[in-house]
Amino acid sequence: MLKLKTNQLNIIKLNNKTYIPYQLHQLPKWFNKYNTEYFNLKGYTYISLDEHYNNNKYFNYNNFKTKLTYNKDLDYKLKR
Repeated sequence: MLKLKTNQLNIIKLNNKTYIPYQLHQLPKWFNKYNTEYFNLKGYTYISLDEHYNNNKYFNYNNFKTKLTYNKDLDYKLKR
């Protein structure tokens, strides 16, 4: 069994595969828990990059990486 210890949310490389994080309400429309290669960690669903290329011919990985933000990175007025 593999243990991942991290305090930050990142794009994860595991067994020469790249996995991209999503929150449950952000999952792509083509996501199917029975046919998609994924795993869950700390409330996020990590989907394989290969699945993105297979299901979305217009997927741009570099564009995805530059626009990837997490709520803790944004400057909210009500941030605690």
